[in-house]
Amino acid sequence: MKLNAKHIFITGTDTCVGKSIFSAFLALYWHDQGKKVAISKPVQTGAEKDTDFLSMLTGNKIPVFNSYSFNLPAAPLVAAKHENREIDIEKIILNIRKLEQEFEYVIVEGIGGIAVPITDNYLVADLIKDLNYPVVIVARPSLGTINHTNLTIEFAKQKELDILGFVISGFDESTNDPVIKTASEVISQVTSINCLMKLKQIDKSNLASVKFAHL
Repeated sequence: MKLNAKHIFITGTDTCVGKSIFSAFLALYWHDQGKKVAISKPVQTGAEKDTDFLSMLTGNKIPVFNSYSFNLPAAPLVAAKHENREIDIEKIILNIRKLEQEFEYVIVEGIGGIAVPITDNYLVADLIKDLNYPVVIVARPSLGTINHTNLTIEFAKQKELDILGFVISGFDESTNDPVIKTASEVISQVTSINCLMKLKQIDKSNLASVKFAHL
């Protein structure tokens, strides 16, 4: 996997597809190279905090930052309104710009998919555009991923985002299912976007000890 960028936005084809796992994996990879890395989760929703999960995944080796946190597990727009709060996009961007001044590499992890609304008229894709970050799309390794990933890629293209590629997370290397085995090739053929890697199934509690020689 070759990523010619220092600041990267990680989005997904849906929620719970492995964005945090790949974000932590990439952060640890750079950390092992001696780079100064930070992860930003600008908005998190739900009682189980993504920032805590990211810290656990990285063995607390990587600082994780957050601008907004809500209890309702929903799109930021919905979760914020549920608590009668407002999300300030300028605050989110300013916080990330500050990280760029302090850290050599910044990974920003989105929430849900690329078309999730953060405010009434502002999507995750709009945040990626305003940050001017290249994007990596994380997809699940199951039936339906071709459709979900193709749609996400096409939407990103419509928004004129810089797509570095996509990642299949939680891939079972021993699978004999032809649907799963060929999905990444089909997606690349249809979209002309490369699969950066198939991230194999990993013990999440031991991610920080994973060796990265195969990257």
